Amino acid sequence: MTPLVTLLSLLVLGAQAQHGAEWTYSEGALDEEHWPLEYPDCGGTRQSPIDLQIKKVRYNPSLRALNLTGYRFQRGEFPMTNNGHTVQISLPSTMHMTTSDGTQYLARQMHFHWGGASSEISGSEHTVDGMRYVIEIHVVHYNSKYNSYEEAQKEPDGLAVLAALVEVKDYAENTYYSNFISHLEDIRYAGQSTVLRGLDIQDMLPGDLRYYYSYLGSLTTPPCTENVHWFVVADTVKLSKTQIEKLENSLLNHQNKTIQNDYRRTQPLNHRVVEANFVSYPHQAKGYLHMRNQGSRVEPSLTCHPLDSGSLQA
Repeated sequence: MTPLVTLLSLLVLGAQAQHGAEWTYSEGALDEEHWPLEYPDCGGTRQSPIDLQIKKVRYNPSLRALNLTGYRFQRGEFPMTNNGHTVQISLPSTMHMTTSDGTQYLARQMHFHWGGASSEISGSEHTVDGMRYVIEIHVVHYNSKYNSYEEAQKEPDGLAVLAALVEVKDYAENTYYSNFISHLEDIRYAGQSTVLRGLDIQDMLPGDLRYYYSYLGSLTTPPCTENVHWFVVADTVKLSKTQIEKLENSLLNHQNKTIQNDYRRTQPLNHRVVEANFVSYPHQAKGYLHMRNQGSRVEPSLTCHPLDSGSLQA
């Protein structure tokens, strides 16, 4: 390659990065390692996801259960889109979450992160003591004191994400996911959308939503703004291996490659404090991950300190 051709190639790559090249997790000029070139916040000190290290989690008895309204079955149409990075379900603002300090967050959308690139790779973003779950669910909200998500996403207290981790349960189909999974074939290609008619988000989340980890972080995808209050539920969702494999292999990205391993690597904690509204004993808190390797499975055990249960409203 001549020096001139080399120079032109570098200029083209630079121009792509400068003018919004499609970000990716592992390929191209704007892979995860290079996100900060286009999105400076991605190189910040309060990034997500993180590794939840049980021994370092601080128990906070003042954290009550989240008050969830509108999470139960709602009639209507809910757009579901393959955005080239994940599957995303648009949610109505009638769904909202109120935290212990009285802050109300309105729901915006729900999406998923998964693995699948090999039989042993799981795809949650947050890990627990270094162990990764197979899938992670994010329900994204914005602070109700702002007029819109677009306004809130620019504010330091603008966003909140309710996150749930998924593990494998042998041979048991989770019927609450049947409708969602059956529509994946309708959005195989990036940019395609379909509609879910009627939706019960609470049934798609863990059975026990009272106990959670809480910390301040960022969006896990560009622009990685550091204005997200995270609530990671301690309980897990159970899906069958067949259901998980369907999610891992149904959608294509903008390059018509199967969307797999759409998760960001864990980020440094940088002196932040992770709190929880339950007491977890370290010797019982190991083994949260149900790995695909059957021999590696350890049933999780968690001791929760009873607290004010708050309320879960339809």
